[in-house]
Amino acid sequence: MDRKKINAVLVILSMVYGAVVGTLAAVGSSAMILVAIIGGALLGISWASVGYLAAQQKRS
Repeated sequence: MDRKKINAVLVILSMVYGAVVGTLAAVGSSAMILVAIIGGALLGISWASVGYLAAQQKRS
């Protein structure tokens, strides 16, 4: 997968994550905190990994 496709996938996942957390908050679900923490951590690690790997490719 090239970098543009990976970025597009991460943007879509970020939007879906936001919609899920928003929906859970609107209905008052007790699972919202768990979903927010785990999802935020996974998305953050994913974005950081993509940025790190892109920087490594530029150096090569």
